[in-house]
This record gives sequence, C-alpha cells and structure tokens, in this order.
Amino acid sequence: MTRIRERTRYSCQVCGTGSARWLGRCPGCGGYNTFVEEVIESEPAGRPAATVRTPVPLRDVSLDATFRRSTGIPEVDRVLGGGIVPGAFVLLGGDPGIGKSTLLLQIAAHVSQQGPVLYVTAEESAAQTRIRAERLGVNNDRLFLLAEGDIRTIVAALQAQPWLMAVVDSLQTAYDPQLESAPGSVAQVRDVAAQLMRVAKAGCPIFLVGHVNKEGSMRPAA
Repeated sequence: MTRIRERTRYSCQVCGTGSARWLGRCPGCGGYNTFVEEVIESEPAGRPAATVRTPVPLRDVSLDATFRRSTGIPEVDRVLGGGIVPGAFVLLGGDPGIGKSTLLLQIAAHVSQQGPVLYVTAEESAAQTRIRAERLGVNNDRLFLLAEGDIRTIVAALQAQPWLMAVVDSLQTAYDPQLESAPGSVAQVRDVAAQLMRVAKAGCPIFLVGHVNKEGSMRPAA
C-alpha cells in the first residue's frame, strides 16, 4: 500500500493536545516545551480490506525457521541471544567516539562473507567509511556502502534487494525532508526509527546507531 503524506502537526507529549503550530505552553495540561512535530498520514481511497489472519496457540509456533546468524563477535552474539535473527531491529547506543561505527563495520564485514550487506552512513562520507574499513582490513565485494541521510532514499535502497543485514549510522543524522524540524529532533528521531522498524520487520535485520548525549539520553538536549 502506498504511503501518502499530507502535512504535519504538533502534539503535546504529555496530554495529547494537538495544534497546527508549535506552542511554548500546552493549553491542555499547562506544560512547557512539550509540543513535538508529528506526521499526519492518510491512505488512498478504495484501499483493500485488511488481511484477516488467524491467531495460533503459542505452543504451535514453529521455531525451525528461526535461524541465527553469527556476528563474528562472540560477546555480541551472546547479547543478541545467539546471533542475528531475521526481522531484528537493534539499537546500538553510546557516547560519540567510543567505537559504535567501527564495531558495526566489523559485524557487517563478517556477515557479508555469506551474502550482500548494506552499510548506510548518514554521518560520514563514503571515503571516510572506506578509510576506516581499510584500517580494519575490510575488503569485500558483498559489503555495499550508501552515503545518504534522506530516510526515503535509505528505505528505497533497503527494499531494492534482499540484504542479509543493514546498518544505519546514525539515528540522529538520518532525516525525513517532509518534517520541518532538524535532524536529531524528537520528531525526526521518532519518524526515522518507525520507518526503519517497518523495513526490519519485513525481514531485513537492521542495526541502528544512536548517540547518547551528556544527559544520558538519545533525545536532543533541552
């Protein structure tokens, strides 16, 4: 189903009061700086009826297809419960500069030995990422690089072919141009994460880099 976007609105994150523009104080709950921008979605007329799926008992769910792919790093495999599973959506958070991108580049290189892997860098140039890859000894024709921040272009690349896994670096630098707020804002972070999660649940495991700010949060500092 085609996703159509018409406009954005602002909503209070405390009481849900909506507004066509940003307000410093919420008229509903009286809170300050609680309004964030959100996308209003609409669907084309005449859309097909939703598919009805019959729930199954938990004990009847088959585990045969739950294949776990190793990251090549035993400690990471242990944290993931044994490896990467199809549909996984993993957020790797931490302070800037501690090695998140380097770790995920190593994982991507290992997995690409078995098939195509996409590494999206919205933060660095393609040349910068290649320099780091050469320093790590990574040289694999099945590891693909996309230097892009527009989430629409990223999603299109993710859906273009069946990737064994993908990395998006980072949550705070990818953006949706239909939102007026800057990359890294609450609205952008929520929208980017939601779009990537939908792609991941369709079968492509995605690792998402998130930077922690000085207050210990991945949200923008107030």
